[in-house]
Amino acid sequence: MTLTQIEYLLAVAKVRSFRGAADSRFVSQPALSTQIHKLEEELGVIIFDRSQSPIRPTKIGALIIEQAKVLQNEALRIPELVHTQKHGLMGELNVGVIPTISPYLVPRFLKSFNHTYPQVDLSISEVTTHSCLKQLERENIDVAIVATQEDEKLYIQERLYDEEFLLFVHKDHKLLKKAQVSISDICLTDLWLLEEGHCLSDAVISACSLRQDVSQLPGHVNFKIGNLESLRLLVQENFGYTLLPYLATLKLHPKEKKLLRTFSGKRPQRTVYLTLRKGYLKEGMVKALKSQILEALPK
Repeated sequence: MTLTQIEYLLAVAKVRSFRGAADSRFVSQPALSTQIHKLEEELGVIIFDRSQSPIRPTKIGALIIEQAKVLQNEALRIPELVHTQKHGLMGELNVGVIPTISPYLVPRFLKSFNHTYPQVDLSISEVTTHSCLKQLERENIDVAIVATQEDEKLYIQERLYDEEFLLFVHKDHKLLKKAQVSISDICLTDLWLLEEGHCLSDAVISACSLRQDVSQLPGHVNFKIGNLESLRLLVQENFGYTLLPYLATLKLHPKEKKLLRTFSGKRPQRTVYLTLRKGYLKEGMVKALKSQILEALPK
């Protein structure tokens, strides 16, 4: 078994075509097919079912492919290690960040990261949790910043920080008369949330034990809201309240900060994770990113 065979094997597994895999590796199709056939003969198994189009791995083939990914990643760590030792951190780091974190976290570390690591080309995409995970699987991004716990069999997650929620209340609402509010004060008919299925909405519902009945709507309005700024303005100009993560409250106008209330007792919060696929590369750059984020967080 050679690294070239591993490379060709994974190329076929990715595009499900011998011709497409050969094109992606800049070799002829017969040359690639010969190497795959030699590997199958050496192992004594059939890795790909060629009777289907697009071709699919056999049951044993799927297991071999997963292990091949590990082998290739470990092999690629060697030149990465040597390059880093010779030249320091350099290259491209692609990061996915969910929209309820991105506008409040990224500006805090971006300038410092660029100054500290000028040879790293940082590319940041603001996308949903689902899209982050899909792009990790497809290796379109190197790391994701999300607020959900994912399958540990598929991903490696490192905790970045815990973030509490604060209640943002309309100026005429009765809850604003309280210095602090409790979870039991929350009523769904007054609570504005991001659209259903959004991870922040799920976190709020779970934290406030409201999952039993999510059919109630504020003012009987089915408003599918996609970002926190729309939520905040909706509350401010209309009625009711919403929950904002702590970092989203730091740049509010002093008049708006007067509309915030903390929770007494156990405070609702979320945990933010640095999320990577198994066998990830660019370890040095990922560590640098984590360090810069932690340094940029408010004390």
